[in-house]
Amino acid sequence: MSDRDPAERRREYVSRSRNPLAAARRARDAEQPAEAEPPGSARGVERSVQVNQALRVGLLLLVGLISLLVLALLLNSRGLIRLPRFGAATVPTRPLLLAPTPVATPPAGGLNAPAERAADGASVPPIAPRFAAAYEAHGGVPILGLPIAAAELMDGREVQWFERARLEYWPEFAGTAYEVQLGLLGVEYTQGRQFARQQPFVSTPELRYFSETGHGLGGVFLGFWERNGGLATFGLPISEEFDEVMPDGHAYRVQYFERARLEYHPEFAGTPAEVQPGLLGSALYRNEPRPTTVQPVPTPVPLP
Repeated sequence: MSDRDPAERRREYVSRSRNPLAAARRARDAEQPAEAEPPGSARGVERSVQVNQALRVGLLLLVGLISLLVLALLLNSRGLIRLPRFGAATVPTRPLLLAPTPVATPPAGGLNAPAERAADGASVPPIAPRFAAAYEAHGGVPILGLPIAAAELMDGREVQWFERARLEYWPEFAGTAYEVQLGLLGVEYTQGRQFARQQPFVSTPELRYFSETGHGLGGVFLGFWERNGGLATFGLPISEEFDEVMPDGHAYRVQYFERARLEYHPEFAGTPAEVQPGLLGSALYRNEPRPTTVQPVPTPVPLP
């Protein structure tokens, strides 16, 4: 007989008899560590392939977008396409024809007489009352030319076209000097063209440098600009002086400004018609062809 207590023997029997299969399974699991997923398993390879494909697609899309942007900028710089300008109304541009522009003569009955005719026999439209005062203030016929169309709406704004300019009504500036303004015909026509900038220099009475646009202005063009309204009438220079060849084969020295193009006509040297605003209004309004352009050369910098 054993010396152990009967209750102790009963507990040992119950412990040995309780679910021996589960006990054996627990012992076996304890001896075998959990299997880790090997680095080269099928699941790991599949996940790596998916990540690489996503990165490749994203990189291709980025390269494609950059290529399209570079192509658009290149075509825009060469004038083959015109990118939109955000934040400002896009004014439709029309090609330009340069030709000698003798100073026009007002019709005998006055510009407001609708039955009058210009030198070519065409009727001269009347100047709208809203623009009459500004027309005279900016130089009338010698500077703006004859009217070529009646007042009309352009992009929701009332305007009137002249041979050399376009007057615009800005009701938001009513009662101020900016209520009627000259349109930016020089900017509109030269949109997409590249002009060489002038090396900065100190302005003199004979040759001025405009840091706002990086261009110089001197000689007969400067004198004409200062005598006939300056900034308010012509705006800032947006090119240097350069030559443009007309369809008839003659070349003329010109310079573009925000609102106009000045032309030098040596055949009228010593007369008021020696320097004239070009017929930008007529050329833009009537969609006339362009001349041949000679690339401008920066104005020589004056020595100190």
